[in-house]
Amino acid sequence: MCDDIFGLKPGWVEAFRDGMARAGLKIPYKVQSRADLLLEPGTLDALVASGLEEVWIGAESGSQKVLDAMDKGITLEQIATARRLLGEKGVRVGFFLQFGYPDETEADVRSTIRMVDTLAPDDIGISVSYPLPGTPFHERVKTDLKEKANWSDSDDLALMFRQAHRPAYYKQLHRYMHRRFRRQSAMRHQDPARACYHGIGEGYHALRLRTIDRA
Repeated sequence: MCDDIFGLKPGWVEAFRDGMARAGLKIPYKVQSRADLLLEPGTLDALVASGLEEVWIGAESGSQKVLDAMDKGITLEQIATARRLLGEKGVRVGFFLQFGYPDETEADVRSTIRMVDTLAPDDIGISVSYPLPGTPFHERVKTDLKEKANWSDSDDLALMFRQAHRPAYYKQLHRYMHRRFRRQSAMRHQDPARACYHGIGEGYHALRLRTIDRA
């Protein structure tokens, strides 16, 4: 089953839970959702009761300034609360992150890194900001899109407009974040050999980041 608006309609997850119960079913599944929707009264309990095992949240950035610029309609507090409550209920949590939104600063990047360090999601997915046609973001950057106008011409780490850094920076940042995340995950699971391995990679990519000039 695939549903890209799972839980968007008020009361739907409760109806889904009740329908599953009537059918005597509890099927393990994962969903994508918003932090604020997950915090609606009764939503988490209904999801867990019907078999939820993993949630991917569009956390995007550890900077409230960037979230507001994206018009995400969520707060850092909601992200943190949703992650905590899901963990307490035994649900795995993944964070979707994106870098390179217009006017993102080094301080904003560091805030995102701190958010991942502090909230310790079970997995992360990283991309650069992508301007969807019909949005104010797309209108703002459309003159920079040039030959890369859509996902058929691009990928989740391809730059489609002028950003604060050269493309090499974001590729190194992607590698650095994953190595850092894996090192910390290994430490939490008391796997020193794996932590050491990823720590070496983290250090290498941190050094590479410092050598890449701003665009």
